[in-house]
Amino acid sequence: MEEKIMTRKELKDNAKSQLRGNWGWAIALFLVSAIFIYIVNDIISYSITGKDVIYRSVESFGSIYNNTVVVEKPMTIQISSLISYVWGILSTMILWGVTYTILKFRDDGSKENVFKAMFSAFTNGRFETSFLTSLLYGIFLTLWACLLVIPGIVKAYAYAMTPYILKDTYDAGNKPTATEAITKSRELMKGHKAELFVLDLSFIGWWLLGIITLGIGFIWITPYYRQTKANFYRELTNGKTFKKN
Repeated sequence: MEEKIMTRKELKDNAKSQLRGNWGWAIALFLVSAIFIYIVNDIISYSITGKDVIYRSVESFGSIYNNTVVVEKPMTIQISSLISYVWGILSTMILWGVTYTILKFRDDGSKENVFKAMFSAFTNGRFETSFLTSLLYGIFLTLWACLLVIPGIVKAYAYAMTPYILKDTYDAGNKPTATEAITKSRELMKGHKAELFVLDLSFIGWWLLGIITLGIGFIWITPYYRQTKANFYRELTNGKTFKKN
């Protein structure tokens, strides 16, 4: 019989308790990583197309609204797609580095330097596995999403604990294979995908508030959500370690 994890209220209350007195650090961790990823996206977009991300988004929206087509050179499209794909993997690694840091903070209360935290998936021998796992993670989710939307969502929840498991595996002194964390996430989430889905749904009101405040609210909402999710993971593991057989 599977053990019942903490209620959503308990997970959230714990997150708020952990963040009390640490909001400045948690917000800085969110903002610096988000701004860095956006700036690099902008640089890549401008260097290839001569247009920044916002301009291209507005242009694309306008073309759809006016039923017109924005034409780019085939070579530009290919180069842009390749660079964007590689950067997508690297930006995922940055977000995973933030996840490693949040889990460490959740476990022992330590607050790593924000810039060091951002790149923690790139250092200490973690780069190769983090990169390959992130690559396969994206490929698997894309393939499932191409089949049908619902299976894609189900698999996204099945793989949701991947970065947390990577972090625990590294801390146990092991080097995971490219698919190990994904596989163990799928196993760990058996019977718990609906719980995480409902936990996510409980934040809908907060996400709407973030949209209403033109994104300002996300400065507080995102750290709160991430801390709650770290608590969810640690509750699932129940002190379990992920050592190689």
